[in-house]
Amino acid sequence: MRVIRELCVGTEVNQSKNMIIEGENLRVMAELEQHRGRVDLIVTDPPYNTGRTFRYRDSWGGEWVSMMKPRLLRMQELLKPGGVLAICIDDNELFRLGLLLDEVFGEQNRIAIINWQKSYGPRNDNKHVSRDTEYVLVYAKNKEQASTNLLPRNDVMNAKYKNPDNDPAGPWKIGGDATVATPAERDRYAIQSPFTGALHYPGARAWSHPKKKMKEWLEQWGSHYEERELGDGRAKALVLKNAPTPTLADCKLDTCPVAYDDRVFEHPLLQSARQKAEELRDHGVWPMLYFTANGTGRPALKRYLQYVKQGKIPTTFWAEDDYDEPFVLGTESWSHKESGHTQAGISELNTIIGKGHNFQTVKPLQLIKKLIHIWCPPDGIVLDPFAGSGTTAHAVLDLNHESGADRQFILIEQGNSEAWDQFARTLTRERVRRVAEPLSGGFEFIAFV
Repeated sequence: MRVIRELCVGTEVNQSKNMIIEGENLRVMAELEQHRGRVDLIVTDPPYNTGRTFRYRDSWGGEWVSMMKPRLLRMQELLKPGGVLAICIDDNELFRLGLLLDEVFGEQNRIAIINWQKSYGPRNDNKHVSRDTEYVLVYAKNKEQASTNLLPRNDVMNAKYKNPDNDPAGPWKIGGDATVATPAERDRYAIQSPFTGALHYPGARAWSHPKKKMKEWLEQWGSHYEERELGDGRAKALVLKNAPTPTLADCKLDTCPVAYDDRVFEHPLLQSARQKAEELRDHGVWPMLYFTANGTGRPALKRYLQYVKQGKIPTTFWAEDDYDEPFVLGTESWSHKESGHTQAGISELNTIIGKGHNFQTVKPLQLIKKLIHIWCPPDGIVLDPFAGSGTTAHAVLDLNHESGADRQFILIEQGNSEAWDQFARTLTRERVRRVAEPLSGGFEFIAFV
């Protein structure tokens, strides 16, 4: 392999991080000895058998499966023990590729079959069913050692968290359930509201925290509580100290939403408790255990945003983000709102290098960025042995710029040697150059000879 200095981009340091290799990918991967067992993620979009010219003609006779198998074996060798392969495919070769990946990687190492929406709506490409989707098959070299990262939280998820009491701990989720579904009898007792004097039961569930902690939170509303036997067949209740409770005839054991007994409303201890609770509700920071409906509803717990997972679990249906503008997992679906669509990928390429490239198999940038975000660590290595227009390198550079990550990329692209089209130089390199230079990135351009 020979570095072509005049085609390299960036400083020496940045060139040393990334590579674009011009050459036949099977031969090139065999020569990447220094990267064997070091690649975190291989994300790639191989050519499909679609009836158009199939440019991979080699000693295996040009048959698609025969072409792919030795390349998949090389990819597996290059991956780390916990490395992941994410490979794009359409329905022409989906089943054959799935069987081939099961053979090479093992069915037990399949992580996901992603179905992503490649177009806005129905297409006139089939007289029976419109082909609106394509697929990404995701396999690990060793699933037990692979890691799947969370996706960033979005505004819709965060909007559920408010801070009506100016809690210094930050936004919290209103209406968080204070019960659990696996009840222990000791935790199925009544709680008296300091606002109304009503008794609240956990129903068929149980309170989610120990009674000592529940008592502590109740007393933070300003009044003393005590345990008292109510004769309801439950554990001792937590009630306002020395204050009356509604009669059991007025209550259902699942809930006692209001205090029907006038003596409860009129008792001076409850009047005092209500006054203290309302003062804190209106002017203070509420305790962890609060009462919904401005104090007249059921007990609930604050769920602080800072303590939830700072991300969303990736599913294979992505339908919340808007990617129309250029710039435990199973068999599911991603809409174009989550993953971008084919036309967006072409528009992105047009925006960067102009029209007239005649390259029509461009995956949307956002699809590749999400795959990299989920399955490559911030300091990992991403390999694309069918680099095409260079979307994978573009995605790595964008993610590094957005998050301060330091991922590296290796692209392999032959170009169409039969048509003497060296688009590894004219398309792949040119796109990556135009993206890298504004972002202070770089790469070495290497010719395999």
